[in-house]
Amino acid sequence: MQQDFIKAASNFKRLISANNKALEVMAQMELALAEGHEFDVTYVRTQVTRVNTAVYQLISCIEGYSPEKFAPVKKRFQEIQKTLNNELLNTPSSIESPLVVPFSEITAGDAFVVGGKAANLGELKNNIGVPVPDGVATTSNAFWVFMRHNELHDICDRRLRQVTSQSLTELYAACSKIRQDIVKAPVPEEISSEILRLVKELGDPSSQRFAVRSSAVGEDGRHHAFAGQYLSRLNVSYDELLAAWKEVVASKYSPEAVAYRKAKGLATRDLAVCVAIMPMQNVVAGGVIYSTDPIDCSQDVSTIHAAHGLPKGVVDGRVAADIVKMRKEGGAGTAVVGQDILNKEKQYISVDGGVELVSVPQNMQYAPVLTLDELKLLQRYALKIEEHYGCPQDIEWGLTENRDIIFLQSRPLSQSPCIEHSIEVTAPLLLSGGDTVSTGIGYGELVFVQREVDALTFPEGAILVVQYASPRWAPLLSKANGVISGTGSRAGHLASVAREYGVPGIFGVGNVDNLVSYKGDATLDAPSRKVYAGKVEELLALWSKQRRSMKGTPVYEMLASAVEKIVPLHLTDPTSPDFTAENCTTLHDITRFCHEYAIDDMFRVGRDMNIPSGKTKQLYDNRPMQYWVVDLDDGFITHPAGKYITFDNISSTPMHAIWKGMTAVKWAGPPPVNAKSFLSILAESTCDPSLVPDASSVYTMRNYFLISSKFCCLQFRFGYHFCTVEVLGGDVPAENFISMKFSGGAADLQKKNARVRLLAIILDEYDFRVTVIRDRLSARCENMSEEDIMRRLYVVGHLLMHTRQLDMILHSEQAFQNVLLKLRKELATLL
Repeated sequence: MQQDFIKAASNFKRLISANNKALEVMAQMELALAEGHEFDVTYVRTQVTRVNTAVYQLISCIEGYSPEKFAPVKKRFQEIQKTLNNELLNTPSSIESPLVVPFSEITAGDAFVVGGKAANLGELKNNIGVPVPDGVATTSNAFWVFMRHNELHDICDRRLRQVTSQSLTELYAACSKIRQDIVKAPVPEEISSEILRLVKELGDPSSQRFAVRSSAVGEDGRHHAFAGQYLSRLNVSYDELLAAWKEVVASKYSPEAVAYRKAKGLATRDLAVCVAIMPMQNVVAGGVIYSTDPIDCSQDVSTIHAAHGLPKGVVDGRVAADIVKMRKEGGAGTAVVGQDILNKEKQYISVDGGVELVSVPQNMQYAPVLTLDELKLLQRYALKIEEHYGCPQDIEWGLTENRDIIFLQSRPLSQSPCIEHSIEVTAPLLLSGGDTVSTGIGYGELVFVQREVDALTFPEGAILVVQYASPRWAPLLSKANGVISGTGSRAGHLASVAREYGVPGIFGVGNVDNLVSYKGDATLDAPSRKVYAGKVEELLALWSKQRRSMKGTPVYEMLASAVEKIVPLHLTDPTSPDFTAENCTTLHDITRFCHEYAIDDMFRVGRDMNIPSGKTKQLYDNRPMQYWVVDLDDGFITHPAGKYITFDNISSTPMHAIWKGMTAVKWAGPPPVNAKSFLSILAESTCDPSLVPDASSVYTMRNYFLISSKFCCLQFRFGYHFCTVEVLGGDVPAENFISMKFSGGAADLQKKNARVRLLAIILDEYDFRVTVIRDRLSARCENMSEEDIMRRLYVVGHLLMHTRQLDMILHSEQAFQNVLLKLRKELATLL
């Protein structure tokens, strides 16, 4: 019999450990949702796996008491786990589709097959009826076949796992190696033959050059533009197609793309890179049209950016472009409301082996790129596309030698919040002019970045200064408080990413030498296109900068869905007939169910076995107390024959310390509460004077100490709140710890939150690491001497006894401060 009890006690300790681990992971998941910090799909899947594992271990422990009795709870766990696995843990596999598909067979519904860019081009061509060149797209199926054929997934994952979270140096190095691995890998015959066969159907390959452009799954979508984060190769010969295709595929692992996915919470492994292949068009001009300008507060203006040569110069921010604003009038758009015809000295043109930046002929530099009729036609097409998609569009276009407009890309357009002001600033002006690409006010050190090595030391919270608005600087925007570029416009890729991240920016300011030579902090006023020396408080007061948050992203919704199935607690009353395994609807319900019945069975073992050594006893301190004590190892000095245990027979120093904290200052009883302000028995019960540690009532539950000489686990219930304290206080400081979890109460959420805040403030003052989520608190301290541990247990014990029912009276800040002062004085006296 004695051996059975020892086995049961050991099993119970494992159960408590699994229970605590499950609750810890749940708290972490809730905290990630509440604070909106960056996380990705891998984080969600890892946390779900961790909590599943902990709950499975907990169920395995409770099955040790009675496998048949607890079969229903295991069944409920398997059902919840299956739902979670189906929704969250599935990994991508080949979609049943061809390896290569012509544009003529593609629509927007094929985004998961051919990626966002190709799907949108197919939609423009086949369902909207605007001019789009012919082309083909390799599918996500082709991507997975290629990666599996060369066993590249494990290689890529292994290299990325070696990158620490904040090390850009390691990120650049790992990405370089991954891209080399991909470029060196052979293209399987089944893919290469299909690419070359369908490309030949586009025309004589010997007389054509091709654009090989990324079309990743998720790219050009409503939530993620990936603007400029993947590679496009232009003017590629037929013989170079396969090599270019691999380069585009490899750009999935560019530092820019990896950093962008991390900021957006996307799992790198899940996203296939499809590729759009189109014959190069003989364009003489090109650029971008925003069907609705992302900065203009009226939302009634389209903006056209037009440059000579290939559109690449506009989206890369390397060339000057005309900027024409046209009013949206009943969908027809005829009125030019503003234009800025710039000196366009450079253009990109196609040359053998790629593209080249060359000079624009002198007579064309100051001439408008587009005629009024061409502007009108371009806007009519853009508004037609916007109407079809139901949201503003960022559209790349080209103008052929025959002066025909063609469309090369369309994606949803990120809008900046409207900010206008007329504040007069007296601070020294460092810069004025340029184009507002993203609204807001930024403050920080001006940091000039010219080379990738400069980017490695870019500090958090600085204002990024670059001469060219290249998309390669996009990873820095997740750390920047603002961005300024000598070239570029709001039509560029870097501007699009700045708007997505909510980073204020002005581009096209010209030479940035004046900013480079300035040493110190500055204020960026993006709406007014000005930069001031120092901190301009009146401007910063206008702009409550939103912390970058995952809220609204698909991965945030994924975590929210997981939390909904894991964290809510519905089984709260063990005496209720509804407290059954069948009514467990979340993993938290299961942990609560298992924990309650494990404690019940633990003490049943002690009672039913009638163990002579007295491993389970009721505490007696001048009178019988509502505390039961379990001797896990050497917690009792001797083993009393009766049903009671007294403190002079308990060897557990942590239990003595907790009890001293609980009893050193006599509890004055429940605080006075006006029962008329409450409309339920729940509130009335908190006024019941029978709710004292040594009394018995329907609202009082047993409290349990599980002890050894250096260990104590207290399960403390009082009325409607519940607390667990676990402590190890021995001779080895590195092993010592106190862990406390607290939740519940009878008052409304605001008052319960106030009590938890009260606990958090005091525990923080005594070196606990505290986490608070709504009305739940977790606190921990560790790596302390035995003496320091015991002193902090006095604090914990005092708080357990003297914060009971305080949630009922914390109705104001003054009441809060009064109680806080009282507790501080009592603890100072106690210690």
